Amino acid sequence: MRFYEVDILRPDLPRHWTGHFVAEHTWTLPGVECSTCGETWSGQQAFPSVDLSDLPRQALLREPRVVPYDTFPPLVQGLAPRLPQGITPEPGMQLGPLRGTSQGAFGPLTTQEGWDLLVREDALTRLEREGIHVGSPVRAELQGLGPGAPLMYELELPTAGLLDGRDVLEGPRCRTCGWREVRISPEHALEATLLPTGLDAFRPVNATTYIVVTERFVQAVHRLGVSDVVFRELPVAAPSSR
Repeated sequence: MRFYEVDILRPDLPRHWTGHFVAEHTWTLPGVECSTCGETWSGQQAFPSVDLSDLPRQALLREPRVVPYDTFPPLVQGLAPRLPQGITPEPGMQLGPLRGTSQGAFGPLTTQEGWDLLVREDALTRLEREGIHVGSPVRAELQGLGPGAPLMYELELPTAGLLDGRDVLEGPRCRTCGWREVRISPEHALEATLLPTGLDAFRPVNATTYIVVTERFVQAVHRLGVSDVVFRELPVAAPSSR
């Protein structure tokens, strides 16, 4: 099985589609400033299927902001059971469906930042009919799609597999807020011994802003027509001899 990393189209290359959206997820956990390590930080993980509408503190999570770390744990108390299994609340985490405006026409598959992935409704139907496992699609609430235009769905992808540890340099973790510096080599690969099975799209555990898809996924997307998305083959690293 071959694997590919999803990436944005270079700005100097021509685009086939005109679609663009300006949207945010319904809730955003605040970023934090830590007095122990001196860092101010937030992550990029998004879980559009998570509903916080009945959480008493949900109104405090509507606007992106930065708070002292010691106020963060009380804000997210009781949130962990609502997240996918194995995921813990992290500063900057985005929850709930995308909401905002859009303009133009969208291709079968869309990414604006490289860590997000949206699929057109008709394309989603065809992918599912072909048995492609696309995670959990959540309807993006975008105004401006135009009468008769297909709806758009954001893919909430499972976290699985790893980038090869030799390509990921991780610094020490702050004992208070959990921050650590992570540097990923531009020429990275997947860890051979922990390849996920039964998934056609996923995010590596040690690189959750990266999207990895299988060759089956890429072939199915190409059958849908042109998308302004780049698929870059991701090698599978041989196990270390150490």
